[in-house]
Amino acid sequence: MINCIILAGGNSRRMTFPKEYIELEEKYLVHNSIEVLKNIFEDIVVVSNNKEHYKDLKVRVVRDIFYKKGPMAGLHSGLCYSNSYFSFLTACDMPNMDEKFIRFLISKLDVNFDGIVCLSEDGKILPMNAIYKNSLKEDLRKELIKDNRKFVRFIEDNNFKFLEYKDWKFFDERNMFENLNTIKELEEFRTKLLNKKKD
Repeated sequence: MINCIILAGGNSRRMTFPKEYIELEEKYLVHNSIEVLKNIFEDIVVVSNNKEHYKDLKVRVVRDIFYKKGPMAGLHSGLCYSNSYFSFLTACDMPNMDEKFIRFLISKLDVNFDGIVCLSEDGKILPMNAIYKNSLKEDLRKELIKDNRKFVRFIEDNNFKFLEYKDWKFFDERNMFENLNTIKELEEFRTKLLNKKKD
């Protein structure tokens, strides 16, 4: 009923290198994420232009159909290659993958909606670590053809179930929606990991 899509093919101008090559503790971050996600999903689709990077991980690697069109295009490609009714969407630059949270999110799914998305503490829509119905791929295609790439607007325009912060905040000690966009953020996160080891 549900598989996983990992976005790993986007531009990384602020990181200066492709984010799928982010390393933490001598291992690629995206490889660590895949290990966690395999505990939940039998089928994992990675949207990337670098199939070789995943050759030993038993995941399916697909290219963007709409090249360099952002995360909505990545979701569209993933859904086009998905065999499931729903797909959990995450990204290769999110270091705090939480298996318990993902299982909790899946438990809140309702087939009468187009998916389920979390809201931040201040009510903002969080498009990643969310679940999307496969049938959205046609709506995504139409928007991308028109070069409409505003992910939050797309979610607002469809029939999503929203999970308020108070309903999932007990998982948020690990800051699950953190993503690493710059070299500075990466170095700060590495320092945080080192400090945790010292404690």
